[in-house]
Amino acid sequence: SIMKEGHLYDPFSRNIDEPASNLVPTFNNLIGRTDFVRILGGMLAKLEQAYGHPVDTEFTAHVDNKGAVRINLLQCRPLWLPGTTGRVQIPANIPAGRLLFKSDRFISGGEVGNVRYILYIDPRWYAAIPDADTKKMLGRLVGRLNNLPLIEAGKVLMIGPGRWGTSNIDLGINVGYADIDNAAVLVELAREEAGHVPEVSYGTHFFQDLVEQQIIYLPVYPDDEDCAFNDTFFQSSPNCLKELLPDAEKFESVVKVIDVPAAAAGAHARVIADPESRRAACFLE
Repeated sequence: SIMKEGHLYDPFSRNIDEPASNLVPTFNNLIGRTDFVRILGGMLAKLEQAYGHPVDTEFTAHVDNKGAVRINLLQCRPLWLPGTTGRVQIPANIPAGRLLFKSDRFISGGEVGNVRYILYIDPRWYAAIPDADTKKMLGRLVGRLNNLPLIEAGKVLMIGPGRWGTSNIDLGINVGYADIDNAAVLVELAREEAGHVPEVSYGTHFFQDLVEQQIIYLPVYPDDEDCAFNDTFFQSSPNCLKELLPDAEKFESVVKVIDVPAAAAGAHARVIADPESRRAACFLE
């Protein structure tokens, strides 16, 4: 497209007599003057019909000199959409002592009850680790906990600093999908004082794996006025890490595993995430 005097114009010819500084890449002519949208829409409709479910695709497109479009489908897999399992509703007036956290950021929807375990890594503890080797080892420790039969059977909520799955260990826990695939809920906790303000993982292959497995993903910002985080509960609850993995005692100052019924007089944790209101809450019940 051509930018002139603050206005954008779409050329009707390939022969454009304009300086390069006036040219702006857009999709205007691709969408308006080719069959790209029609072809892509038909392809998606056929795939959704065949799979019986919306799909996530990756493709390339080529437009020849006559404007003919060819689309090459590279990847395709079912896409579970937040909220498709039915409407969820967050209870009103949850007592402050039973509320563990709430969030109003971009989230995936759903509901999970009877959560027995919470794996908690405080961003402040993580930021205080002096050496990179210890930080790298935490990802493997999370993977070992993830694969314990007790954790898998009892449902686990994982809360960690910054961005799960990042290759930059200063920004979050370096895990692969196989290290967290038994989590019912995955929370990315951002505390500004620790420097862990996560970028939302939407669009990444890591996030698509979470979506496909129907793992609820929630970014939580404790420093925001509209959010909440029950720091007292997470700090004061006993740590059962050593009981689950006796050889992991040296990590007790960084990694906490909370047996929720033992810490909360028999209560379990429930997470409700409403994609319509874009609100989520975790509470004891």
